[in-house]
Amino acid sequence: MPLHSLILLSPPSQPPLPPPSLHLHLRPTSKPETKFLRFNSPSRLPFIPPLKLINSTKLPLNPQTQQNPLSKTLETLTKLKPFLQTNHQPILLGWLCSSISVFSLLKVIPRIGSFFSNLTNNISISKLGDQGLVLGVLLLAKLVICYWKQVFLWEAALRVVYQMRVFVFEKVLERELGFFEGGNAVSPGDIAYRITAEASDVADTVFALLNTTVPNILQLFAMATQMLVISPSLSLISEMVIPCMAFVIAYLGERLLKISTRAYLSIATLAAYLNEGIGKAYNELKQGEPAVERLFFLTKLESKVIEKPDAIYLSHVNGEVKFCDVSFKYADNMPHVLDGLNLHIKARETTALVRPSGGGKTTLVKLLLRLYKPSSGSILVDNRNIQNIRLESLRRHVGLVSQDIMLFFGTVAENIGYRDLMTNIDMERVELAARIANADEFVRTLPEGYRSHIGPRGSLLSAGQKQRCWS
Repeated sequence: MPLHSLILLSPPSQPPLPPPSLHLHLRPTSKPETKFLRFNSPSRLPFIPPLKLINSTKLPLNPQTQQNPLSKTLETLTKLKPFLQTNHQPILLGWLCSSISVFSLLKVIPRIGSFFSNLTNNISISKLGDQGLVLGVLLLAKLVICYWKQVFLWEAALRVVYQMRVFVFEKVLERELGFFEGGNAVSPGDIAYRITAEASDVADTVFALLNTTVPNILQLFAMATQMLVISPSLSLISEMVIPCMAFVIAYLGERLLKISTRAYLSIATLAAYLNEGIGKAYNELKQGEPAVERLFFLTKLESKVIEKPDAIYLSHVNGEVKFCDVSFKYADNMPHVLDGLNLHIKARETTALVRPSGGGKTTLVKLLLRLYKPSSGSILVDNRNIQNIRLESLRRHVGLVSQDIMLFFGTVAENIGYRDLMTNIDMERVELAARIANADEFVRTLPEGYRSHIGPRGSLLSAGQKQRCWS
C-alpha cells in the first residue's frame, strides 16, 4: 500500500510552514523493493536535527584518566558550573535560608543555656514558661527555614540534572548513524543508562554539594564565633584540627573516589563535628565524580566531519538532486554498497528506485541527508554541494517516511508535537501537521481524538496510521 508524504512540526519559535520540497517515500514490497522520491514547490521545514559524523567507537563504561585528585575535583566543578549558574535563583534562596538558620543558632544556643540554668535555680514557673515559649518559637522557625532550604536546593539540583540530560542528549543526536550501527556501534542501552541513572546520581551529588559546603562553612563561622565568645583558648585549640583534616582529605582524595563513606574520627568538640560536615561534602563530590565523568564523556567525542564555518544556509530549494560518481561502504573491510553512482533527479519529478534488498536504496537516502559521508564523489542539491550546506538548513527541506517507525507511549498529540513537550504542545500546529500528513481524518475517529493513547510503540494503531503520526 503506498504511503502518503508525512512531515513534522517546525520548532516552537517559528510559524507553521508549508510542506517540504523533497518527499521521500519508502514503500515496503516484495523483492525487488521500490522507493519513490517526489519533489514539490520550494519550501522549508525542520525535520531531522543536525547530525555530525564521528568515528564510531564503543564507549568505555568507566573512562579512566590519570589525574591529580584535586584537579579532577576542579574539573568536575567546572563541568557543573554553567548548569549551576543558570539556576542561581533557587540556589541563592536556599543559601539564604541556610544563612538564616545558621545565624539563628547564635540566638537559640544562649537561650537554651539560660533556660536550663534558670531551671536549676528555681526561677518562677511563669518566667520559665515565657523563656520556653520563645525558645520553642525559635526552634519551630528554624525547622520551617530548614524545610524551605531543602526545597530550594533540591529544586536547583533537579533542574541542573534536567539541563544536563538535555545537553548530553542533544550531543548524542549529533552523532552519525554509524555511531549506533555496525560492529563498533555504541550500545543504546549504555547511553540510556548514562542519561537516566547516572544523571540521577549526579542529582544527589549536586544536592550534597549545595546543602553541605556553603551551609557548613557558614555554620563553622557562626559556631567558631560563639566558641570564641565562650572560651577563646579552648576554641583555638579545637580549631587546630582544621588544617590537619584538610591535609588528610587532600591526601586521601583518590581513595575517596572509590570508597564509600567511612566513619569519621570523632573529636569531642563542636568544631570537629562541623569539620566532619565539610569533609562529608567533599566525599559526596568525589563519589559523584565517576557519574559526571561518564555522563560528559558522551559529549567529548570528536566529529569526523565538521560543518564548514562558511557553509551556506538554504532559504528555499527547487528540488533538483544530483549524485555524481558517488561511492560508499559502511566499513573499510566491507564491499561498496554504492560504487560510482550517477543519478539526476529533476525538480518536481517522481523517481522510483528499484533494487533488491541490500541494493543501497536506503543508503542513498542517508547520504542525501548527510547521515553518512560518501567515500568519494559528490551530491548536489540545486547545483550546490551538500558538504557546503548547513546541515540544519539542508534537512529543513526534506520529509522522510521510514519503514522503521518509533512511537512513544502517550497520546497522538504528544507523538506529533513531541518537539514542543519541553514547553506546551500547540494543538493548532499539531492539527496542521496531521492534516498535511493525512492523519487528521483518522485521528478524529479515535475515542478521544488527539488525546487518545496509542499504546506502547503505537501498538493500538495500524502500520499506516503509525507512519502518519511518526513523521
